[in-house]
Amino acid sequence: MKKTIKILSILFISLIGVNNSSYAASAQMGPCDEQVCVDYFKQYKKYAKLGYADAMVTLAEMYYHGHGTEKNLKKALKQYRSAAKWGSVKGQYKTGIMYLNEEEIKDVEEGVKYLKKAARKNHVTASLLLGIIYSSEKYFEEDLSEADKWLTKAYKKKHEKAAAYVEYLKSTEKFTAKNFPDLTKEVAANPIEVPTVVSKTSPAKSQDENSNAQQAAKKDDVEVITVYGSLPDLLDAQLASLRNTYPEKHAQNTGSNIIGKNCAQTLSCGLTHSEDFVRLTRNIMGHQAVLKFKSEGIGW
Repeated sequence: MKKTIKILSILFISLIGVNNSSYAASAQMGPCDEQVCVDYFKQYKKYAKLGYADAMVTLAEMYYHGHGTEKNLKKALKQYRSAAKWGSVKGQYKTGIMYLNEEEIKDVEEGVKYLKKAARKNHVTASLLLGIIYSSEKYFEEDLSEADKWLTKAYKKKHEKAAAYVEYLKSTEKFTAKNFPDLTKEVAANPIEVPTVVSKTSPAKSQDENSNAQQAAKKDDVEVITVYGSLPDLLDAQLASLRNTYPEKHAQNTGSNIIGKNCAQTLSCGLTHSEDFVRLTRNIMGHQAVLKFKSEGIGW
């Protein structure tokens, strides 16, 4: 049965440490050593060995979270890389994120390389992250030409977080037609409204009332995601789909064309945690940038 998890995604509150990857408990991947989880892990390991990219991505999630097996970042990375090799866009994106986020395996050049692979296949968040990376000096020397290219790509896809980042750039006086020629034109031609999620304290509301409202917003700080059934339902549906498709290792498709299933019904496609995104953007932009957006009521 289709369940819609209605959520409020708030960029700059989430950046200061709120975990915005929460889902209904029934559909959340997490640590599990129960026999049923071990059995699922074994099944996905079998399909991953057969060359199914979607199975590799889900197996990587299991290694990452310790679901049915011991948590192992290196084995998670290996599975994401394998999925990326056989055309999985999420595999490419997650490989890039792991290389940039996890100190144990950190490799900035590899991380950016994989984000570019995903962005070239229209993974919009990968495009946005590349724009943020190149418009800062966190990892490389600032390259505004590259930043302009990737941010424009994300903005054209109507990514609200891209609109919020434009507002951030404006606050730093970096957003000019000289620095961002393509993005400036796109913003002028097709402006995206940035949702206001935290208001400044006004005479009509006390500080306590505003504080309570912000705390309530923090509790709901998660993505909008549509899922179908519980986590076991999703795993069972994906396993059934794998039985009716050819492995990417031989067919060489993207892994998203699953017979009878759309993206929202595919675990490796639809159950995307955003905590990785939050960690990376907080690391690049810094705590003070986040506090500025929080105080000015600009959402992400």
